[in-house]
Amino acid sequence: MAQAREGAAPTGASATGIAQAPATTGSSATPSTTEQGTGGTGTTPPATAQGAGSPSSATAQGSGGTTAQGAGSPSSATAQGSGGTTAPAKAQGSGGTTAPATAQGPGSTTPAPSSAGPCSRDETFRITTVGKGKQPTVQVEPDPGYGKALRAAEVDLDGRGQQDLYVIFPTEAGSDGATMQALYVHCSGDRYAPVWGPEYTLELKPLDTRTQGWRDVVHREKSGTLDAPTVKRVTMRFQGDTYQDAATETEKP
Repeated sequence: MAQAREGAAPTGASATGIAQAPATTGSSATPSTTEQGTGGTGTTPPATAQGAGSPSSATAQGSGGTTAQGAGSPSSATAQGSGGTTAPAKAQGSGGTTAPATAQGPGSTTPAPSSAGPCSRDETFRITTVGKGKQPTVQVEPDPGYGKALRAAEVDLDGRGQQDLYVIFPTEAGSDGATMQALYVHCSGDRYAPVWGPEYTLELKPLDTRTQGWRDVVHREKSGTLDAPTVKRVTMRFQGDTYQDAATETEKP
């Protein structure tokens, strides 16, 4: 309950919970800050302390002019500097609602898509067909260093209506039968950008499902042991500027 300071006489009708801070003097003085309780009019001397359940805050002013607020107050505390400028302290009692703070987590490890796609990278290749047949020989420049290259298939990966390339390097074969293979997206003319590989795999197979407008692709590879060999079927989805593994399942022998 607020108690009158000795020597200060109340004026007007007194009400519960009204506290008035004394005005400062001088050229930088500002009007006093008044905290209004429930249903009161008039002026009373400043309150000395406030209980936890009061609808009006208790005020205590130190040498720097800072006003503190007790728990349970629905109104924010006011801090007044020595220069007479009043600014809200943004303190909220237990009865109020505060906005949650926003925490920024670490950046995503997923590569951000380029505005122009894989063809915006400096790593593009000139690929030309120099052979004939179902899987004609192609020349890749600069040479990736995997020997002879064959065009295994032409497929539209990104839905632009261009023929992208599925290339196999047959001389680079592993003991499990896997060969070095790659996918190249068509940029312009005879320029292509790699979107997967070259890497060892048994097979690359584009699917009808799409991610970011690009067809999903499956690659298969051997796993297990010599006594119990298995084949892993890995579904890849286009993320950023390349294909990334998304899901893996084991095929039944």
